[in-house]
Amino acid sequence: MKKHWVLPQPAYTHYVCYPEMLGHYSDFPQHAERRSEGLLNSYNLHMVFGGEGYVFQEGERISMKRGSGFLFPRGAYQQYGSEPGQAWNVRWVHFATALSLPMLEEADHSRGYFFTFDPGTGYEPVFEEMYRLSAAYETRSEPRLSTLLYEILVTLMQNSEPLHGAVPLEIRHSIRLTADRIHSECERPWTLEAMARLAGYSSYHFLRLFRSIMGKTPNRYLSDCRMARAKLLLVSTELSVAQIALQSGFHQSSYFIKVFRQLEGMPPNQYRRLFSS
Repeated sequence: MKKHWVLPQPAYTHYVCYPEMLGHYSDFPQHAERRSEGLLNSYNLHMVFGGEGYVFQEGERISMKRGSGFLFPRGAYQQYGSEPGQAWNVRWVHFATALSLPMLEEADHSRGYFFTFDPGTGYEPVFEEMYRLSAAYETRSEPRLSTLLYEILVTLMQNSEPLHGAVPLEIRHSIRLTADRIHSECERPWTLEAMARLAGYSSYHFLRLFRSIMGKTPNRYLSDCRMARAKLLLVSTELSVAQIALQSGFHQSSYFIKVFRQLEGMPPNQYRRLFSS
């Protein structure tokens, strides 16, 4: 199967990112590309969902299997393709962007970013919607095409690792599952030890991993979850401030009011008056 689409320049010129060409190749063992420096003036993202292929980086031939991918910056030399004996199932997009994401900056700096990702994170339905909109292109689809591309890029930022990265994807997945559990049960009296035990790591190792993957410490994340829960209850229920404090994990309403005022610049009751319907 060899499917690809070329999109016209968007009518609106201020999208933060927009696909220019995209496609899906499988059972196409002849697929091979070699582009000289300066030929392609777009970012080039390829994600492998099955089979096997290859890509060259500074003369080194790198194997690309399910759950691996690469991102070339504008103007980079590019050489890649499918393995003839086991054709890859690859989804790809060439795109323009004004975004400043670490992944894009790494590609610009190194003339290529090579990564692993979790194929079960939901990329394929997003690509499929992009394909449907591209096949029946209408100008009114432009905002959605931009949004779908943005979703792919940001999801990759959260759920990918450099090909030789320090944090394997299974560890990243474990930490994110723990974060989801903390979020859904933020009223519990969590300690660092309890959170680390849930993830299956020592407190020291968990703290380091959590900060690296989530961008904040476990205690800061827990505090953010509790404040989000409290604000929702303030604007959507008639519970008292004391009840909301308990249901949000604050066992003293006076401490809850103090923390709320520090973070929001106002007490809970004033927040309720301003934002409740």
